[in-house]
Amino acid sequence: MQIAFSSRQGTALLLCAFLIVGSTLGCAAIEEQVKAHPETSLGVGIGTAAGMLTGGLIFGNVAGTLVGGLLGGLTGGVIGNAVEARSQDRAATAERYHYSAAQGTMLRIEAVEAHPAQIRPGDTIDLNMRFAVLTRNVQQTLQVSERRQIFFKGSVVGDSTLQVQRIGGTWTSSQPLTLPSNTATGNYQVVMSVKADGREVSQETTFTVIR
Repeated sequence: MQIAFSSRQGTALLLCAFLIVGSTLGCAAIEEQVKAHPETSLGVGIGTAAGMLTGGLIFGNVAGTLVGGLLGGLTGGVIGNAVEARSQDRAATAERYHYSAAQGTMLRIEAVEAHPAQIRPGDTIDLNMRFAVLTRNVQQTLQVSERRQIFFKGSVVGDSTLQVQRIGGTWTSSQPLTLPSNTATGNYQVVMSVKADGREVSQETTFTVIR
């Protein structure tokens, strides 16, 4: 598996497009944070101690572990560095879900997206998900696994999991994928899941490769 180390372009635009629904952050705020902290749009190695940016709202790469990779028809593609944002804090998320500590750990995937929905071989697509995680303890940190599986004609051609520590709130995670130049045309299914504390939730979306 290859990991991209080049600069991410359009970080603010991507996060604005995906956070516009169900988020307390505006596009201007996101753009200002990226301008103020240019390291946000730079790729650094998965697993390195990337610093959390001011307010914990936008990250470069999370200090986590990426496992898995590409196979079959996507062999030779590149899994890039995830860009993530805590788009809503714990209190706001708990209020929105009417959460109480008696419910224990709560996981909800709110939206998934493959952007753009149509892509050509050699281009880059972003696999985005927005999810909520809540725990009994306000200060509790949880080990969370964010998994993205890609299927083509019923066969797995991509399977990666980002393992990170999360505090309660609503999170948006974007994982870029650059397709190899010989990618077969057709419809691809993407199953995105979040797992924590023995619970797992998932949603799926699709994208189409054209010539």
